[in-house]
Amino acid sequence: MEQARLWPLVFLGLSRVLAQTNLDEKVFVFPAASGNAYVLLKPHMPEPLLQFTACLRFYTDLTRSFALLSCASKSHDNEILLFKHSPTEYHICVGGNCLSYKASGNTDQGRHWENICLAWNSTTGIVQLWVDGLALPRKGLSKGYVLKTDLVMMLGQDQDSYGGSLEEHQSFVGEMAEVYMWDTVLSQEQMRRIRKNTMSASILDWTALNFEIQGYIVLEPALD
Repeated sequence: MEQARLWPLVFLGLSRVLAQTNLDEKVFVFPAASGNAYVLLKPHMPEPLLQFTACLRFYTDLTRSFALLSCASKSHDNEILLFKHSPTEYHICVGGNCLSYKASGNTDQGRHWENICLAWNSTTGIVQLWVDGLALPRKGLSKGYVLKTDLVMMLGQDQDSYGGSLEEHQSFVGEMAEVYMWDTVLSQEQMRRIRKNTMSASILDWTALNFEIQGYIVLEPALD
């Protein structure tokens, strides 16, 4: 089947599903703070998860807190949460439990695309956070927990209830791309070369992404 041609798309208070779209060389642009604009992801999750790795790239000049990836279940609004609390601090949640990480982060003088990967293993509870190819100290979270399959998964907003209770002051403004999620914990070598040779992903794959855009978000060609 011939792949559909993609043109820049603008959605103003509308939604549209683009099934298994190859977004190579594309980015989601979040132009303004909002309480209702987000990308709703359609993950392939036939079974509960005992481990995962999620990776994405983003570019922003925000200095306030904002959500990157939010996954809510009927049991927990923070089933998975990747949240940047400040330029030097990330908050991570799994199964309703949360912890924080200190990172060097961007500065006002040196903005750049950031690459981030979050990995978790239920058996050990070990959480790994990789920022720009460097591993931060491993920590433990929600040991023995099983991630639910009824996830509402979105980019750019923090859900405080199942699929809702979004707040403008926590919304992402900037560009986001190369969103992947695997049902395994990637090896150190795979983490380090994630941008050079991204592997096919079982849950979310940027080259065959199922998603729905809500609100004012633009799909644009990548500039770098």
